[in-house]
Amino acid sequence: MNNIIIYKNKDVGILGLGVSGLAAAKVLLNSKANIFVFDDQKEKPSIIKKSSWINYNYWPWESIKTLVVSPGIPINNKEKHNAIKLAIDNNVQIINDIDLFVETNPKAKIIGVTGTNGKSTTAALLFHILKFNKIKSVICGNFGIPACSIKDPGEHGVIILELSSYQLDGAKKLSLDMAAIINITPDHLDYHENFDRYVSCKLKIINFLKTNGIFFFDKSNKLLNKIIDSKKYNSLKFIRTHKNEAKNFTNDNNYLKGTHNEINASIAISIAKKLSINDNKIQLAIKSFKGLSHRMEPLYISENLQIINDSKSTNGESTAAALKSFSNIFWIVGGKPKNDGIGHAKKFLDKVVEIFLIGNSTNYFSKEILKFNRKIPQNECITLEKATKLAIKKSKKSKLKNYVILFSPSAASFDQFKNFEDRGNKFKQIVNSQLDKGVI
Repeated sequence: MNNIIIYKNKDVGILGLGVSGLAAAKVLLNSKANIFVFDDQKEKPSIIKKSSWINYNYWPWESIKTLVVSPGIPINNKEKHNAIKLAIDNNVQIINDIDLFVETNPKAKIIGVTGTNGKSTTAALLFHILKFNKIKSVICGNFGIPACSIKDPGEHGVIILELSSYQLDGAKKLSLDMAAIINITPDHLDYHENFDRYVSCKLKIINFLKTNGIFFFDKSNKLLNKIIDSKKYNSLKFIRTHKNEAKNFTNDNNYLKGTHNEINASIAISIAKKLSINDNKIQLAIKSFKGLSHRMEPLYISENLQIINDSKSTNGESTAAALKSFSNIFWIVGGKPKNDGIGHAKKFLDKVVEIFLIGNSTNYFSKEILKFNRKIPQNECITLEKATKLAIKKSKKSKLKNYVILFSPSAASFDQFKNFEDRGNKFKQIVNSQLDKGVI
C-alpha cells in the first residue's frame, strides 16, 4: 500500500466514502494520518474507527490539515456542501482523490484521458495496446478503479488515468506526460451549472501537462480546434488525429464499429506511436481488443440481425454516434432524461424503422421525436423487458434482410436501475433468455 509521509500524525478529513473515498482513506491510514470521515449514505466500513466516523460539524477543524473530497461532490460551485464551507472558513487545504494519488506517485508517467463520450473506450484500447506489447501499464480513475488503489508500475511503466469532469474540477496537483480530450458536448450540467463551466473543467487537463507534455485531440472537432488555435495555447505541443488514420487498424474488429470508435481508436493509436510502438504491433493488438461492456457491445450477430447493447449512451450525442453506425434500426430508448434530450440523435431518425420507449422519458422523448419525424411507429413499453421482447417480435415480422436491435437509451438509468451497468446487464439477461427459448 502506498503512503504519504507528509500526512503522518496529521488530521485529515474525508468527505464522501464511495469507492474513491475508501481508497483514499486506506492510503491515509497507511500513512499514519488521523482521519475523520463523513458520508451521509453509507454504514461505517470496518477499517474506519468509530471515533473517526462522525458528523463534519464535530470535526476539529482548527487542526485539520487537508480535506479530501469525493468526485461527486462539487468543490467550486456557488452552492457548496457545508463541510466544504467549513474547510474554507478554517483555511483547510481542499483536494480530491486524484491529488492524493499524485502525491503518492510523484515520479509516475501519467497519460490523462477525458471527454464527454468515448474516454473509457479510448483509455481501455490504449491500455490493451500497451499490455499486448508488454509495456508495464495500469489503468485507473473514472474507469472504475480508484487511482489511490493502484501501484506505480515503475520507471518504464505508464499509468492511464481516465478523468471525469468531476475529477478534473476538483484536481489541483495533476502532472501529465500526455493528455487527450475525445470530445466535449453538453452533459452533467446539473453538476457544473452551465456548459461553459463544463468546458472549462474539461480543458483543465491541458493545464496539467508537463512542460514537454503532448495534447491529442480529433482533427474534426470544431470546438477543440477553435480553442487550441487561440492565443492562450500558442505554446502547446499537440497532435491532431483523424479517424481515417484508424481504419486500417480497426477493420477486423467488430467492437470498434462506427465513426466515433474510429475517432477513439485514432487517438489511442497516435499515443501508442508516441510511446514507440510500431504500426504492425498496434494492429495486432487492436485485432484482439474485445471492447467494453455496454458500449456498442454486440450481443448477437447473424447473417441478417445484430443486437447491440449500448447502455452506456446516457446522452443524445453518444446515441447519435450509435444510430449513425447502423441502418434498419429497431431502437430501444429512454430512461431519466438529461438536458439535451435525444440531442443530435434526431439527425439520424431516418435510419430508424421503429421505436420502443422505456422509463420516465417516455412521453418527453415521444414528443421530441414527433417534432422531427412523425412517420416512425412508436411503442410506449415503459419496461426494458417489454421493449426488448416487442422489438424482437416486430423486427422478425419486418422481413428486412438486414436489421439491428439497438439499445441506446440517450438517458440516465436512475429511474429504473442502479446505474448503466445494471441496465445493460438486464438487457443482456433478456436477450439471452430469448436466445435460450429459440425466439431469436
